[in-house]
Amino acid sequence: MRFQGLRRQPVHGEWMATPVKDAVWPRWIERSVEEAEPGSTGAASHLRFRCCLDELPDHLVPEYAFRSQGEVNRSDQDLRVNPAGWFGKNGALPDDISDALGALRILVAEHRDLVCIRDPGSKVLQPFSLGPGLGALLAGSQPGTPAPPGIPCETRSVLAVAGVLVPEDWAEIRRGKWSAAVSQGTQTFRQQGFVPVRQLIHPFHLSALRRYYRRLVRSGLMPMGDGQCARRYIAHNDSVAAFFHRQLMPVVSALVEKAIKLSYVYVGCYQEGAVLEKHTDREQCEFSVSLCLDYAPEPRVATPWPIQLHTASGRTTIFQAIGDGLLYRGRDIPHSRGRLPRGHNSTSIFFHYVLDDFSGGLN
Repeated sequence: MRFQGLRRQPVHGEWMATPVKDAVWPRWIERSVEEAEPGSTGAASHLRFRCCLDELPDHLVPEYAFRSQGEVNRSDQDLRVNPAGWFGKNGALPDDISDALGALRILVAEHRDLVCIRDPGSKVLQPFSLGPGLGALLAGSQPGTPAPPGIPCETRSVLAVAGVLVPEDWAEIRRGKWSAAVSQGTQTFRQQGFVPVRQLIHPFHLSALRRYYRRLVRSGLMPMGDGQCARRYIAHNDSVAAFFHRQLMPVVSALVEKAIKLSYVYVGCYQEGAVLEKHTDREQCEFSVSLCLDYAPEPRVATPWPIQLHTASGRTTIFQAIGDGLLYRGRDIPHSRGRLPRGHNSTSIFFHYVLDDFSGGLN
């Protein structure tokens, strides 16, 4: 997880997870959702969640992923194999890592090498698969040892962004950033009942998730409409989203300063004309994270379809870029969205949590 801090900007009464710039929206490129998976041979391969480092970066990775790695990727900086990483040949991993992957264990890569990074601050687990190229390059690598010699600059950059190669003080830096982010975030959440949170999910995983849900929609595997919005494709407790749901639980628990547990996770792929009427959530949504996963046309920074929070002090407008989350008290704060513009679509994942002593149903 690239949990590098919480940024909030009150701009004319609006809270913005990221600033908005004037943008000329690029056309939606149909090719980006129709391209075949490399090496896919059937429906199961076509719909598999895939985050292979050999195939990254691609056009679905947010720009900030590489901007934030400038200091790590300097050619004069010594990097080492992440001490908080595990390598699994043909998917073989320690039992605790394998158990944590859950259903994603099979979906990530059935016949590939894996590398898993545990963030030393948040403790979030980040799994990536390795193709033949990187698998061979990193063969025999041990956590904490110097980076293999002769790695091309572009490959080095990918491995640095993934956290496979890190500077010696990486763990200390991550823990410091995590501590500062939690300190700021808890204070804001206590005061407001909500807080914008950036970079909850690794940018490479964002790319993989964007592609995965586009394919589910295109393949007819997400039904259209529910009781809240007729113009969105939906997925309830999808196994891929469920992995990230569980991984984000310690992050949410730290920010709300409560012991919590999972209730359910929901994916909504909104189509043009969609409206989300003002509402509060049911009891299974004591604490909710609304994550902006995808948007078309591709935004330069924030999307033009903000969340409206209707608080006691008035309406608060929150713009999100891809990868931005909003943590809020879904039962207490009414929220809504206006009409999604013509020719636009938007995908969000809703991660819901309840207090640890909650005794009701969780679905």
